[in-house]
Amino acid sequence: MADAPPDPDGERMRRWADGDRSAFEEIVRAWERPVGRFLIRLTRNADLAGDLTQEVFLRVYLKGARYTHGGTFKTWLYQIALNLARDAARRQARRSHQTLLPTAHPAVEGEPAFDTQQQAEVVNAALAELPDPLREVVILRHYEDLNFEAMSRMLGVPATTLKSRFAVAMKKLEEVLVPKLGERGSHA
Repeated sequence: MADAPPDPDGERMRRWADGDRSAFEEIVRAWERPVGRFLIRLTRNADLAGDLTQEVFLRVYLKGARYTHGGTFKTWLYQIALNLARDAARRQARRSHQTLLPTAHPAVEGEPAFDTQQQAEVVNAALAELPDPLREVVILRHYEDLNFEAMSRMLGVPATTLKSRFAVAMKKLEEVLVPKLGERGSHA
């Protein structure tokens, strides 16, 4: 088996554990925006995503000395973010019977723009209608570019199951989006 490529963020965590304060600052600078975008996609609430992003980095700060993740730093970090988003969704569900996800989410900086805001709302509404396990795998694969093996380690679910969930999610999205957006919209 070939050696895994070096994980510069894992090295930063080791430096942080050894007392290098600049290493933690480097981690925050590198990951604050990607984690924020990830959380916006999951929660569909920019304010909540901002709060959760701060909580993610607080957890990273507090766990820095104990970081020994066997995978990549990215999967460890996204696991923290995903767990916090799930916890927030459970808290919200207990407070009311309304969903945490509105029909559209705020624009994410750096994400390619759709032709119209209406198309973006249709796509985001379709994504929001997916059950959590399906929506999570689409977001992690499509938006966060994680492979199925990394998602498997992160979620504790076999990669084959995640591939099946992804296929089901894409089929459901296609069923909703093709009639609404036409063939061109299904490739967005």
